[in-house]
Amino acid sequence: MTITPEFIEKLRDRISLSSIIGKRVKLTKRGNRFIGLCPFHSEKTPSFNVNDDEGFFYCFGCGASGDVINYVRETSGLSFVESVQELADIAGIPMPEFRPQDSAKKERNLTLLSCFETAAEFFQKSLKSEQGRKALNYLIQRGLTESIIEEFRLGYAPRVGLHQYLQNKGYVEEVSKLAGLTSISERGGQKYDYFRERVIFPIENRKGQVIAFGARAMGDSKPKYLNSPESPSFSKKAVLYGWPQARERVKRNLPLLLVEGYMDVISVTASKKAAALAPLGTALTEEQISLAWKLHDEPILCFDGDVAGRNAANKAIERILPILEPGKTVRIAALPDGSDPDDVLRHQGAEGLMHIIDSASSLLDATWSGKANSHDLVQPEQRALFWQEIRKLVRTIAHNQMRVAFGDEIERRIQKMRDMTRRNEALSAYNFNSGLRVNVRRPRTGSIRRTQILLGLLISFPQIAIDKFDVLSTLEFGDLDCEKLKNHLFDILFRESDLDDKEIRQHLYDLGYEKTLRQIDEMLSDLSLKNQNAGIELDEAKLKVDEIISLSLAPRRR
Repeated sequence: MTITPEFIEKLRDRISLSSIIGKRVKLTKRGNRFIGLCPFHSEKTPSFNVNDDEGFFYCFGCGASGDVINYVRETSGLSFVESVQELADIAGIPMPEFRPQDSAKKERNLTLLSCFETAAEFFQKSLKSEQGRKALNYLIQRGLTESIIEEFRLGYAPRVGLHQYLQNKGYVEEVSKLAGLTSISERGGQKYDYFRERVIFPIENRKGQVIAFGARAMGDSKPKYLNSPESPSFSKKAVLYGWPQARERVKRNLPLLLVEGYMDVISVTASKKAAALAPLGTALTEEQISLAWKLHDEPILCFDGDVAGRNAANKAIERILPILEPGKTVRIAALPDGSDPDDVLRHQGAEGLMHIIDSASSLLDATWSGKANSHDLVQPEQRALFWQEIRKLVRTIAHNQMRVAFGDEIERRIQKMRDMTRRNEALSAYNFNSGLRVNVRRPRTGSIRRTQILLGLLISFPQIAIDKFDVLSTLEFGDLDCEKLKNHLFDILFRESDLDDKEIRQHLYDLGYEKTLRQIDEMLSDLSLKNQNAGIELDEAKLKVDEIISLSLAPRRR
């Protein structure tokens, strides 16, 4: 039997240290670690620390330390192999059998890692050479400092040079080809470097070892971004770019962002406001989500603000739900249209990024709105389809308690939607998309001022808008801008649940109602009616709304 480092690493990944120690020691969570009374000496004040992220325990009282295997050996009196066997049984992993090829495989992997490290050194040297001047200037123009360039070990791949460099260092053709660093031309059999005239981003594993490279073209070469092909040491779906750097930032209690690109990771890290990780040109996988959870209980999806980015976030949500468990979740940030995190930092600075982070939606809210936005919820058949799809997503959650908790909240929202649409004839008289109405009643002449006050109250107190939907849906405003705003206001209330007045205002701003909202705010400010903080309470607002509706619908004098 050969117990390889790879098998030990797999075992540590499968079992959390706290779950094993927690069977004997009462642990209390403190930040990203657990504390409890040390099992190795008598104490009254907890000094025993357990860190799942590092897979390591340490007692400040007696100095006992180690990993999960050390813990089992010390507490159970088992040998190393017996301890591994016990943990393998718990994890459901079969113990390895001895195979002569295991030794050769281990040697090959070590050689590959050495080859990647040598290539990384070559790329770093090339960036500082005359050949790499253009690439270095590009990075500096993107706002990267020398220290951040060094930390991420950024480099440059010249058109030629790596193949010969590796040969001079003693790496045979088979190794450099297996590593995806060199190739052979199909036409003339000529050997050439895989990465040419590109900025290089070394990809490191959780131990900080280089296992692959990402590369960005400096000219018009296609594709713009290129990754190393998969190799025995590199599987795209199981690696996140920026792991060693993110781990250090998370230790400082910074939020963790999941972004799309290399530059996003580097720019976010350089901002000192958050840590960041990125998948490698593929959709976020279950393995990568689980990896992110090893660093942070609530990473934030911060994908690009375009259609592809929003679709990627929705697909990620569908992968996250089945593996959801208590204490582990994500939030979803919304970026400006056409922007990525690097754009936000360059144009809005760290404050802009922090605003986006602070405004990130919960997983449940994003799941709800992601499905709701793809349906016309005014139509009964579309509502039914939406309910069917959202319930189907809930059923994918494997963890029973999480599925029940998620499902209860979804059902509460569905019931709220039912309450809002309780009268079919009111809905049929109001088309949210076109603004067309039938059997509507026009307000009396000269009511623009009242209309603006009414809209301001409905925005500040959205519950009133919901409660008064029936009568408001049949009321036609005299001003076209106010009429359109009312249509969109109800559209927003139907599509998204539990929005407060600030979030509603932001939606309306995004739809282009800045001027109309400014006029409304000026009107409300003059009357001290802007919101609850300006001295008006919900009951008072209801009375004011009723008064305006009554005046608007009162019979005209002849």
